[in-house]
Amino acid sequence: MIKKDKKDSKPRPRSVAGFTLIEALAVIVIIGFLASIIIVKTGDAKKQGEGSAVQGGLRELKNAAELYYNQLYTFEGVCDGANVTLSDVGDFGRIKSYINSYNGEGGVIGCRDSDEAFVVISSLSLGDCWCIDYQGISKKLELSAGQACDDLLVTTNCP
Repeated sequence: MIKKDKKDSKPRPRSVAGFTLIEALAVIVIIGFLASIIIVKTGDAKKQGEGSAVQGGLRELKNAAELYYNQLYTFEGVCDGANVTLSDVGDFGRIKSYINSYNGEGGVIGCRDSDEAFVVISSLSLGDCWCIDYQGISKKLELSAGQACDDLLVTTNCP
């Protein structure tokens, strides 16, 4: 048996298992980029859902106002006494709380009523407003720069 010196033996090539640092960093950057896109899209979807909840609350308000009118033959009482916001009494108070929980930070509910008519407007999470009135008109209102939802309420009809 012949013994070979270690110097005589050929070095074996090292097998590389795993990723290099550059490859690992590239994968982390790609995953981070994709995650940020998903987070942004999820946030927008949440705000759209909140807007739909506000619209649903306003439709429920219209039905409650019609029942109120059928009992008392007036829409006065849908809004608070100062005709500024939705009344806190009965179903109107419950609906007001529901809408306020979805109309965004600093959300506003504006209201005007009279004996024969009412209009309610609410801010939406994504900006702009949603309006509903006694005639059943229900629509989105776009705001101009510096304008607030209650600035649009001048009559008892949706503008």
